[in-house]
Amino acid sequence: MSAGYTRVRRLLGWPEPRQVALSAVIGILLAFYAWRFLLPLLAPQAPRADDFQDYLFAAQQVATGGDPYANFVRNHVPWDWSLSSGYLYPPAFAVTLIPLTWISNDLAVRIWLLLIQAAVLASLLIIYRVTGRPSRAELLALVAVLTTFFPLANTVLAGTMNSLLLLLLTMAWACWQRRRDVAGGVLIGAAAVFKLFPAALLPYLAWRRHWKLLAAAAATGLAGVGLGLAVTSLDHNIYYFREMLPHLAAGTGYRENQSLAGVAARICDPNTANAGGSAGWCGRLIDWPAVLVLLAIVWRMTSRVSRSGLEFALAVTALPLISSVTWSFPLVILILPITLLIRRALSGQMSRGQIRALLLAWVCFSAAPAIHYLLIVYPLPHWTGPLDLIPQAITRLVGEAYFIGTVIVFGSIAVALRKARGSESALLAPAIAA
Repeated sequence: MSAGYTRVRRLLGWPEPRQVALSAVIGILLAFYAWRFLLPLLAPQAPRADDFQDYLFAAQQVATGGDPYANFVRNHVPWDWSLSSGYLYPPAFAVTLIPLTWISNDLAVRIWLLLIQAAVLASLLIIYRVTGRPSRAELLALVAVLTTFFPLANTVLAGTMNSLLLLLLTMAWACWQRRRDVAGGVLIGAAAVFKLFPAALLPYLAWRRHWKLLAAAAATGLAGVGLGLAVTSLDHNIYYFREMLPHLAAGTGYRENQSLAGVAARICDPNTANAGGSAGWCGRLIDWPAVLVLLAIVWRMTSRVSRSGLEFALAVTALPLISSVTWSFPLVILILPITLLIRRALSGQMSRGQIRALLLAWVCFSAAPAIHYLLIVYPLPHWTGPLDLIPQAITRLVGEAYFIGTVIVFGSIAVALRKARGSESALLAPAIAA
């Protein structure tokens, strides 16, 4: 029997029937993923990938000395810039896509969609390189999550760049644990140059007194700003930072915004769920204290004497909640903490209650969004009297599914980190006594 054949049998789990069954289910799920997201790349007509078209237009403009924000200026919605189409990022990100302007649009779309999916796979490989190889059951759970994870599906369909943020932050997570602070700072700085909300990690890192890491991140950020100034005019850079950014930072209560700011706006003015717009001081009075509570939890869980992957993942999980605008796309970065939680769940380090909470988060990122979009097209009928509160509550609940799921993941990471710290203290106490 050849060595290659033996390796295949071992990979499939042969001759154990349970392991072979798990391998078969994993294969079915991967085939479903390939049919849904990879086979369309081979179709005669390339996928639309609307967000990538905005990126590519901006890259073409930068390459020819034009305005990368020209489409945004033409198409933006005056009363809520968050709902606008067009390029919404710093100029430096568009620079990285200039090579894709040298080929046909059809080929560029296919390459880009393959790259952003490869970024997710690379992120998982990095995680397991640090934490150790997964069991077959753990791999099944992860594949089941990814094939039903609506934020990932939306990212691939729209061609957004958030899986690149996942890769950069995962690499920073690995570097941070290995105390490679300069490399980690460069990666965080690059993520913030591409899309600003990862810069919210800097206060956490300052609280931990990682000065070398902060210096590397700041230097990378300044280099990114300098790159933007070098490749496009000063006016275009000023337009982004002085005109676009304040409007985007104001947030919106539109139903797709699942940040704390978006939920606060909908609480104060439910009409913003359909019309957009913020809720003024009412929204801020809810949003700002909630953000402070979130930061207090992260800071409370911070340890300056050790570097836990769970702690860094907790800070990463807080990013989409703190951001003023969080559509489904940035939630792709939650793949990092979710992967760590799956490892703990299947290694017996989580209670049944914690596992149930994790399953509820899965529902929030899989079935609930589908129901939410279905209810937008086919709303529930109105009932008479107080009973009408029931369909309203159901609609509202599934509409906040992404937010609820993110909060559950954040809470699960915090509980897991606290439990891990408790186990470490329990093991350390007898050693010190001895």
